[in-house]
Amino acid sequence: MFVRDHALPGLGGTARSLPDQRELVAAFTSSQGDPNTDHPLIGWARTLATLHRQRHGNPLAAAGIDCRRAELVAAIDKWVATQVPRRGCTEHLRTGSLGATVDRMAAAHAHASHLLHTAEKVSDDRVHAAWYRLASLADEWTDLIVGAVRKA
Repeated sequence: MFVRDHALPGLGGTARSLPDQRELVAAFTSSQGDPNTDHPLIGWARTLATLHRQRHGNPLAAAGIDCRRAELVAAIDKWVATQVPRRGCTEHLRTGSLGATVDRMAAAHAHASHLLHTAEKVSDDRVHAAWYRLASLADEWTDLIVGAVRKA
């Protein structure tokens, strides 16, 4: 469900579409051209996850990868600033970087997936902690994008 599906009081309509946490997490494992990925944030989320996996696999390329990640975070923040209506009930979206939140989620997903595939036991505490971290960040995303609905 997109946030556009929630009417925001005071806006006389609905918010511009922002993907929910499930859509973002799915994007971290999707490939280019998957259906239902026409939203720019989904594409950027997918690319951020790919960059985090590349960074893990090739630490010597970290500087270039981190520059590209910073560009994507800025692109997400710029998109939100221009596409999400600027009103009192959505002002909280400006206080934190949604781009940085997506980047943290992508990093957490890449780390959790790596641990899941390399741990001796799936029940390893590190695997659980990594997936718990991703779930916490997903909840943070939801709080950021749906908070306007609850505040008004």
